[in-house]
Amino acid sequence: MSERRTSTRGPIVTIVVAIGDNGVIGRDGDLPWPPTGDLAHFKALTMGHPMIMGRTTFESIGRPLPGRTSIVLTRDGSWTSEGVEVAGDLPSALATAASLDDEVFLIGGAQVYAEALATGVVDRMVVTRVHQSPDGDAWFPDVDWSHWPETSREPHDGFDIVTHDRDS
Repeated sequence: MSERRTSTRGPIVTIVVAIGDNGVIGRDGDLPWPPTGDLAHFKALTMGHPMIMGRTTFESIGRPLPGRTSIVLTRDGSWTSEGVEVAGDLPSALATAASLDDEVFLIGGAQVYAEALATGVVDRMVVTRVHQSPDGDAWFPDVDWSHWPETSREPHDGFDIVTHDRDS
């Protein structure tokens, strides 16, 4: 992984996502491919840090992940789940995360990624590039990758883990 940068805006915000060759990230609330083997990397990367996710992503996981604070975004003000923080919008979720740590991970879904990228809060993306083009119903938002230089790549059988840091 590249050297850690600091952010003057608050915590370092890192998107973690698995993307098929066709941009697909999900199907029916789940991954559109069998496990790739990147889950150990995901665990090591996010352990000890807050993770922000949409309610649908949280419900697809089914529980808070051990060793990490789960912050769930939902517009439903009455929604709760044991062991998670709830936020009504991304700025509130980021404020909660900033009170906990100097780095936060956005782990899905498509709407969370799109809003974070559109508002310019993302510093880094750690992308599992899955060498498949499955059918799906959730896609990663369009990104001008020329503003996201590749800073590291770990090739694996069937996928690569690629880190992109936002250009200055």
